Amino acid sequence: MAYYLYMTRIMTDLNNCYGFDNTTEAANKTDFDTNYKTSTTQVDDLENQETTFLIKLTYSQFKAKIDGTNILWADVKLEIANNFYDLYLLTNGPV
Repeated sequence: MAYYLYMTRIMTDLNNCYGFDNTTEAANKTDFDTNYKTSTTQVDDLENQETTFLIKLTYSQFKAKIDGTNILWADVKLEIANNFYDLYLLTNGPV
């Protein structure tokens, strides 16, 4: 069985990161911190299995995968790094 690991990154330190739209990243960080961060599960690291497809999404695309019925923010894994959050959603099929 193949798994799907959906991933997005939210920049948290806009002063030390380049190549991103600061306005969008600031809005994404505020939205996530205010509405969803406390519902996620914080992890230190994730290891992919050989049969895992990694799908990188924008924050808006990732957020659209969380329907509130079948997939909840509690299913999302949060990895906090120095300048960003990485969000992960593991499913057993495409969403």
